[in-house]
Amino acid sequence: MAITTSGISELYSAVVSDLVPFFDNAVMLPNPAVLVHNYNLEGSIGNQMQIPLSNYWPAGNASVGDNVDLINAGFDFNPSKVDLTVSKRGAGSTVSEESLEDGGLATVSNAVVTRLSGAIAKATDTAGFNMAASGTEAALTDMANINVPNDGYANTALTGASLAIVMSAEGMAYASKREPTVKMFNDVQNDNHQIVATVRNGFKQLRTDPVVAAGQQNFIRTIATSNVIGAADNISATLEQFSTSVAHLRGDNAPTTGGYYWAFITPEQELALAKALNGVGGSANGSIGSIAQDLANDALLQGLISQAVGLQFVRSNNLPRDLASA
Repeated sequence: MAITTSGISELYSAVVSDLVPFFDNAVMLPNPAVLVHNYNLEGSIGNQMQIPLSNYWPAGNASVGDNVDLINAGFDFNPSKVDLTVSKRGAGSTVSEESLEDGGLATVSNAVVTRLSGAIAKATDTAGFNMAASGTEAALTDMANINVPNDGYANTALTGASLAIVMSAEGMAYASKREPTVKMFNDVQNDNHQIVATVRNGFKQLRTDPVVAAGQQNFIRTIATSNVIGAADNISATLEQFSTSVAHLRGDNAPTTGGYYWAFITPEQELALAKALNGVGGSANGSIGSIAQDLANDALLQGLISQAVGLQFVRSNNLPRDLASA
């Protein structure tokens, strides 16, 4: 007796019900706390939307005399716009009939959901970080592709660069045209089942003027450091670099989220910052030698990074890295 339907309907139901929650937990940027400009385009026509941007207003008139024009140059309300286009992202997995029979429904469904949700979440975040740093979702290979200010090291100082991104929650917009969707097909010839997951979404820079001058603003900045884990201190990430980015964002009146900006860092940058913290008042190798030092580090982590620097730090493996010098 043929058993080609053994658990397939149950597998499909399990994947469909679990994929969206797993995707939401894995994806980073499409979070209203990270990007306040968050749009749902489901049911609308087309794959593009226009986002209006109000123009920068200069300071108002001071000590205005009688019968004097109150409308300064630049006060005309003349908004611009940016175009956000959504793209399709997808991943697939093959499940053989034997895997379902021998592995068990729960094991197979969990593995499929983890694989598919993680793949489309990675594709989404990678596209978003590329957009934040360069204005395009295309893969980045060279520092010449970066179109926002770099508060890290000069291109020539690095043989390979990893990028941290420091930004305001209003520096970029996100739109979703299709939430994670699952389709399943039976491959009768090979006696297996093909499962694919797709999502349609997109990102766009909002306030990223190439040269900041009067009437211009930059709400996204990058920090280029070495892409080598444990690299020398003179090419590794420092708190001063992140403080510099914060100062520039504040100077451009970039809005905060609860008083903080977002800092997305790579694993090697996280290590460099942790070494700097562990080395404050500690031994030469940066190890923690006492309970008092442990408390001191905790104070730095909670106070210096989160408050004085004014950043919420998040590590991601989807940031641009291994970039060649321009």
